[in-house]
Amino acid sequence: MSASMENRLQKIERVNRFLVIFAIAIALTFAKAFTSSGGETQTVRAFRFEMVDADGSIQAALGTDADGSTGLFVYDQQNVVRLSLTHDPSQSALFVTDAEGTVRIGIAQFAHGGGGVALHGPQSKGAVVLYHKESGSLAFYDSEGNATERVPAK
Repeated sequence: MSASMENRLQKIERVNRFLVIFAIAIALTFAKAFTSSGGETQTVRAFRFEMVDADGSIQAALGTDADGSTGLFVYDQQNVVRLSLTHDPSQSALFVTDAEGTVRIGIAQFAHGGGGVALHGPQSKGAVVLYHKESGSLAFYDSEGNATERVPAK
């Protein structure tokens, strides 16, 4: 296995560990908060929950981001959101970003009923978009944002 692939695998494993730990911590927090000695339930309210490393750097967060989207956000060592699972009035989506914070993979279900998957090039230049609402399409875009190929559903 090449060093590059091994480094990428290690990063994925680290993110996975953080997500598992974060999920367990949230589950334990809610389990403790929702059960009192009398068996009554309680409500825990917070704007945002954050999981930090030993240095205090945010590794993952559950809450609202600067854009007002509610979701789960996973950060890299440079404090860039690299993975987000979000919901806002316009869409529910999963976004994977590169080290610069540019969305490279997006999967969304839009409020208007359509949904799709988009694979973006560096700096969001160029893309392949699979979209479906009443019918489906597959479109390819060049680095200028112009559609170079489009395949409508049959």
